[in-house]
Amino acid sequence: MSERVLHLHRHRFRELSDADLVQSVARRDKAAMEELFERHHERVHRILARLRSVDAIDVDDLVQSTFIEVQRSAARFSGQAAVGTWIVAIAVNVMRHHVRKEVRYRTALVNRGREAPSVSTASSPFEECSNRQSMARLAYAFDRLGLEQKEAFLLCDVEGLRGTEVARALDLPEGTVWRRLHEARMSLRRHLIDKEAP
Repeated sequence: MSERVLHLHRHRFRELSDADLVQSVARRDKAAMEELFERHHERVHRILARLRSVDAIDVDDLVQSTFIEVQRSAARFSGQAAVGTWIVAIAVNVMRHHVRKEVRYRTALVNRGREAPSVSTASSPFEECSNRQSMARLAYAFDRLGLEQKEAFLLCDVEGLRGTEVARALDLPEGTVWRRLHEARMSLRRHLIDKEAP
């Protein structure tokens, strides 16, 4: 019986516009949230999958996080943009937060890698010493990059994402991404060539 009531309840929402659904979601209506999810989750999944090269499980988690944020933000929806556009903007912000967390995580890994004993394939003590110095200079140079340059460098050169994907994920013009990447590369190159190290 309750399953039939839920089905009838959800059927009522199929007739509503997206904006009306958001208003119902703001009033904590679960059936409205389910309908909004049904209408938009595939597009959000597709966009997030194109923004990053991550496992399907990670993309699914980001989709879920997007709709959790949709539910939290429903009361603040102003109607100035289409609901679909508003949801995509939330998804991009969720992705940006995820990317920033990854940048912090990778920065911590670089710092830990600098402290960890290195396994070297160098055939002589001189080559081993030279490799350690190069890694120290690289870690030092990376530490001195601004957050914007770190993001561009890690996403493009380490993760292998295209500039268009990074621009979408960070909500920036593509030219800005390329400028930041160029600045990061030049700064790292300068530190390596000039042998600036602590």
